[in-house]
Amino acid sequence: MKILIVDDDLIVVKSCCRILEAEGMEIRTANTVEMGEKILAEDIFDLLLTDIKMPGRDGFEMIQGAKTLRPDMPILMMTGYLTSEIIDQSRGFGVDNYIAKPFTPTELLEAVQKSLEKGI
Repeated sequence: MKILIVDDDLIVVKSCCRILEAEGMEIRTANTVEMGEKILAEDIFDLLLTDIKMPGRDGFEMIQGAKTLRPDMPILMMTGYLTSEIIDQSRGFGVDNYIAKPFTPTELLEAVQKSLEKGI
């Protein structure tokens, strides 16, 4: 499995990498939407894991770009601001699943698995 992680928080990125790589997943990371879009244009991924709140362009813009480039790729949204408004908005953008920060390794792995199953 190849996963692209887009988040400006280096601690979150490192934690996700450690957890997912321990499960044998191949990870690429980007700390901006622009970098994430560039990587996504160059390679194919099984899942996009993106934060919503980032400086500059936000995760919803990343999701829109991802759906344009890779319409069938599942998307797992992570946010520290998980509200019903954000959930409703994410569904409108085609997000397959979401996870609230902070999360445990088990919660992350379960959310990734659930997202990948939706993408099959």
